[in-house]
Amino acid sequence: MEGLNEDIIRIKQLMLVESDEQLTLDFNSDETIEPETHIEKNTSKPIDISSDEFTKKFKEKVYFILKDLYKSNWDSDRSRGPGGGGGVINVHMVYDLLKKKGLDDYDSEGGNWSILNYFDTNPQVRKTIVSLYESETKNVINNEDTINDFIKWMSMNRNKLFNNGPILDKLIKQNTESLYQGELNERHAYDYLTKILKNLKGWKLRGRSLPGSKLDREGVDFVMEKEGTNNTAKFQVKPFSSLERDGIKYKITSYNIKNLDKKPVDYFVFASSGNNNIYIFRNNINKYKILDNNTIQFEEAPIQF
Repeated sequence: MEGLNEDIIRIKQLMLVESDEQLTLDFNSDETIEPETHIEKNTSKPIDISSDEFTKKFKEKVYFILKDLYKSNWDSDRSRGPGGGGGVINVHMVYDLLKKKGLDDYDSEGGNWSILNYFDTNPQVRKTIVSLYESETKNVINNEDTINDFIKWMSMNRNKLFNNGPILDKLIKQNTESLYQGELNERHAYDYLTKILKNLKGWKLRGRSLPGSKLDREGVDFVMEKEGTNNTAKFQVKPFSSLERDGIKYKITSYNIKNLDKKPVDYFVFASSGNNNIYIFRNNINKYKILDNNTIQFEEAPIQF
């Protein structure tokens, strides 16, 4: 009987049938998913929707819901998606949505990637869904119990939230606008470097990485290469708000950079559309410190061309 129960649980997990346990997806590895230990009642501790505890569960649940709802549009290409698990393709495609807003200067790879794949990490999408939950249930997400209740609510309302309808339209619009602003920043940085490279013989930039491409999912926004060689340099672009200098220390205020040190790039570019100040720093792990989600401090000067 014990073996039968284990088989039933395993089948439920494979079929994404909802249970009291939240399946766990490691977004930083290719490990197979496994059940997470259920949190007992009366063990609540203060939590908010920007905490790691909440965002991890939110990402996992959104991923599994989309995989369930969009089976016929699911691509299991292990080079894309969290943990190499693939994602939604050929519906609400990022390339088409950004092209409507005038952006189409990308490398061609990854053009079928759906904007839905960004819902798990987009702060505005997350806030909207949380707001719908709190308005409907009158609960406020501030501890582990309410997180668990929210996750179950999201599963029960998956069709209303993530299938075609007014809520999905709003989420797509929000996520597209976020991507668009980020893409404008990247284009600004790309154009800046393109002009600089005219004075560096043999160096050029490849086309920008399309959102959803393998490079983009890794955090590489564009690549510089030297003609006739295998020499390349990878760049990650983040928004620029301000710079404060204190001796040899340069404090940059940006946005959503707490995992910047995990990006496999050679240079960080801080640039925002409409702002002529652009700063480029080497990704020298011993020469910078991430102070919080929006602030980073470098202990060496930005690169001068």
